[in-house]
Amino acid sequence: MKYIGLLSLLFFSKILVAQCHTNIGVYYWGGQLNGVDTSVIIPTAEKLADSLAVNTIRIALVSNDDAVYKNGGPCLLGMNLTALASRPDFNAIITDPKFSTVIFTAYDWASFADCNTQNFLDSTFYTPTNIAAIELEFTNFATYLKQYTNKKFIITNWEGDNAVYCGAAYSDPNCPSAPANIVGFKKWMMARSAGISAANAPNVKFGIEFCNIHSLENLGKPTILNNVIPYVNADYYLYSAYESFNISANQLAIDIDFVRNKLVGFGKNPNALLIGEMGFGKNDWGSATNAADSLQNTIDVVIQKQIPYAIAWTLIDTPSNFGMYDPMGLITAQGTILKNSICQTTAVNSFHNIEIKLKIYPNPSNNNIKIESNTELGGITIYNSLGEIILQTKSRNQQEQIDISKFASGIYTVQAQNNFIHLIKE
Repeated sequence: MKYIGLLSLLFFSKILVAQCHTNIGVYYWGGQLNGVDTSVIIPTAEKLADSLAVNTIRIALVSNDDAVYKNGGPCLLGMNLTALASRPDFNAIITDPKFSTVIFTAYDWASFADCNTQNFLDSTFYTPTNIAAIELEFTNFATYLKQYTNKKFIITNWEGDNAVYCGAAYSDPNCPSAPANIVGFKKWMMARSAGISAANAPNVKFGIEFCNIHSLENLGKPTILNNVIPYVNADYYLYSAYESFNISANQLAIDIDFVRNKLVGFGKNPNALLIGEMGFGKNDWGSATNAADSLQNTIDVVIQKQIPYAIAWTLIDTPSNFGMYDPMGLITAQGTILKNSICQTTAVNSFHNIEIKLKIYPNPSNNNIKIESNTELGGITIYNSLGEIILQTKSRNQQEQIDISKFASGIYTVQAQNNFIHLIKE
């Protein structure tokens, strides 16, 4: 349909409405594909993540990355977060236009340089010199990310309670070093927060991940939720939620409310709670079908509770239990659930009054679109469902063609001449 001046017309039509959940993402933490050279596993996995149509991906930046991502590579000595993030393989993920949000499990070289010594847990490590080194590394990292203004980045840690409790908060609550470790962990979070804040990067956010909300507290033990989060400034709080959904999706719903109430009591934003991990092993849940059903139930809770971001563990089976793809590169039952949960399109009847000034066609589309106007278009801006600008262009023409093939599936808003039109990317 062409524009007809400024004429207002009354329409009764059937339109496609896509309900897209850009808050659901996937964790890429290693895993191998049969027949794929380990030197190209990271870009190969990036393509698998793209094919899931996720807008959010979580990756790790740490000194032992090559050992994990490249199947036994050496410790990355003498590196830093910025250097690794700018390495071509990881940078390709960071700059991929299909990922509007990238979450980093980040461990600085200032406190974890040799793949072994966890200085970040040592409360005596935090001399003024070492604190300054941690802060500077995170400032530099956030400053590097700041240039990608059309993206959002969240820098966090791996399951804080497990790190503090000898790697196993659920099974080793009497870890002898835990009381001292949690003091060191809190100092580490404070240094990270200060470093990121100093970069003054509005698109870079700081998160703290925890993984235990009941069993430690029930024993009177300190936890990240109770003994670190109240004292540290953060943008997000990530719950790696195995303690909840390993019981049931309903338990997760209850525990989301439990944690949110805690955050309110600490003077924190309850809506800043994320699900840092949700994952179901086929062996643990009896079958691939059971694991997929459990993931679907958890996604339903995440959507119902309006969780800003939730990350599914993991992209590639490691080795053959969890995963959206198996080692042959074939999508699993869980991968299908995740992909189908991202966007669901339904046809509905619409009775609406529209002032026609612009036209976008074809709409829906998965390739090129044309934007037409009865006057000079001027500036064209396209926003994703989070309200973030993903494309801007200027035009002196009345018609422009734009390639949206690299956009993730979902609903976008096109602005031109102070008019807004929804665009559906298939």
